[in-house]
Amino acid sequence: MAPCLLRRTRRISGLLTLGAAMVLPPAGQAVGIEGHIRNLVPIERHLGQDRVLVLLTNLAGGRIIGIGRLQGADFSIAIPESFRPPVTPARLCPGVRSVPSEPRTYAADALMVYQAGRNTATFLTQADHPTDPTRRAQWLYSDRAATLRGRCTGLSTEYDLTLRAGWNAVMTVSEPGRFLVRNATPGLPYWAERNVLRNVRTLFPAVFDGQ
Repeated sequence: MAPCLLRRTRRISGLLTLGAAMVLPPAGQAVGIEGHIRNLVPIERHLGQDRVLVLLTNLAGGRIIGIGRLQGADFSIAIPESFRPPVTPARLCPGVRSVPSEPRTYAADALMVYQAGRNTATFLTQADHPTDPTRRAQWLYSDRAATLRGRCTGLSTEYDLTLRAGWNAVMTVSEPGRFLVRNATPGLPYWAERNVLRNVRTLFPAVFDGQ
């Protein structure tokens, strides 16, 4: 598994778009995500085509961050302006320096295509390949602007990342001898996992409790 940003663990006024072009909204404005799923057809019979949602979630914290409706293979997710992520210290590994200070961050760790009536879902990944990616993106909230650079002592993870205050598209690149964490580049497609999950509200009760 590709490394994550945190030590010991391997995004409606503006739109953050990595499927085609990326546009960063001015600081303080709400954020949205839009994209196109490349391989949706094989799983449509499990999810159906009506009232299918795309959810941006933090599974570890049991939280839905943003919701959008799937139209064909396209989606647009709105992150409410009122949402204040429960940020925690980034706890960067030794060897990585953050300037001017270490940020407090919050990760949107999973995108999910979800059909409430059938209680089924599958995960989405944003990557350069559906099963064997070398570049993979996720969304990270930072409470401040910061530049993270350096290599984790004794590990193969290296940082060359500039964060803005607010939501950031962050990419992990697998290269020979290292994992590089950097700002995401435009053009990474979205892929649906072939494994369709059933009884989703039972699998993730904290996420769907009361929703």
